Amino acid sequence: MSENSPSRLDLLCFARRVVQQQAERSLAEIDRWIAVEERKAAALRHAAERDRQRPDWVVQYGLNRRNIDWLHRGDCWAAAKSGRCRPVTREQALDALRHDVPACTHCQPDTELGVLE
Repeated sequence: MSENSPSRLDLLCFARRVVQQQAERSLAEIDRWIAVEERKAAALRHAAERDRQRPDWVVQYGLNRRNIDWLHRGDCWAAAKSGRCRPVTREQALDALRHDVPACTHCQPDTELGVLE
């Protein structure tokens, strides 16, 4: 063995450092994957909770907050955009339709309620 050559101990220590660095990088990557999956799971739990809290029917009030402009299903995107909606029961939704409150043309709650004109 030449004078400038590393000893067997030096080579083993070097090999250990390389393996340790690779292991740390691999663990960091796995930790990132775990974090992504945890965020996905949390988003699914949040969506499920939001769906449980969503009413079946909502009425959309006018700008003056007195007149009812539309009847929507609880999952209607148009109702979600307006921000002027209040939940109602099935009976209240049927009553609104009987009192000529227009049904949303997007979600068609009258069809789901079995009320067709």
